[in-house]
Amino acid sequence: MTSKSISVAALTAIAATVALGGTAHADPPTKVTYELSGSAPIADYVSYEVENAQLQQSHVALPWKTDFTVLGSRVFVISAQSSGSITCTILVDGKVVNQATANGAPARTVCTT
Repeated sequence: MTSKSISVAALTAIAATVALGGTAHADPPTKVTYELSGSAPIADYVSYEVENAQLQQSHVALPWKTDFTVLGSRVFVISAQSSGSITCTILVDGKVVNQATANGAPARTVCTT
């Protein structure tokens, strides 16, 4: 092989590696929605993952909903606690991907993808 052939082969390998690995900006944005509903008027505690953080809230009025957009694939998690039954739902691009209901005193539910 000539040095020109080696250079072209190396550049092709690098380009293929970048294409296979991809970048976050190469994937289309994903809309994620977390929803909570329940028999009690409030959730005592809510914890959820967004693109680059974990957020917590106390005394959240039900029903509750939040939307955010991410680039690339991620694992999404929401957990909540309430004095009555509580249901969490995760939607990705408008489609339900996980839903769970808990009952108890307190009731604790978790949804994840």
